[in-house]
Amino acid sequence: MPAVSMIRQKLGNKTFTSYVPATAEAAKSFAEALLPGEYEILEKIGENGNDNVTDGYKIFTVMIESDETHDKTYLTFVSKIGKTSDDVIAGLKGKTFNGVKADKVVVINSRKVTLATSDSGDSGGEG
Repeated sequence: MPAVSMIRQKLGNKTFTSYVPATAEAAKSFAEALLPGEYEILEKIGENGNDNVTDGYKIFTVMIESDETHDKTYLTFVSKIGKTSDDVIAGLKGKTFNGVKADKVVVINSRKVTLATSDSGDSGGEG
């Protein structure tokens, strides 16, 4: 699989996202040579899982906080139906997200959802 990198470029209060068919190193060279403002580069390093939709998932919203800086950030993600709040806390604790180390993890909300197995193309409006 060819390398793909995502560049998030910040200009003032606007953020732009670009995908380039390059390694992170090549994307960094590109950004340094051509892009004004601040940027960060994310490189895809592998794939895992599958896209089979099953009967149920949970959507979790969590707050993480650093004990040292007291900075906070929030994450929302979809998980397998069998995951519990304890699983989420154990999975996130000690990791860093948005520059915040997850010393404290609080599950704010979790709810069960069912996802559609395909996109019918129906926007819900009348024609």
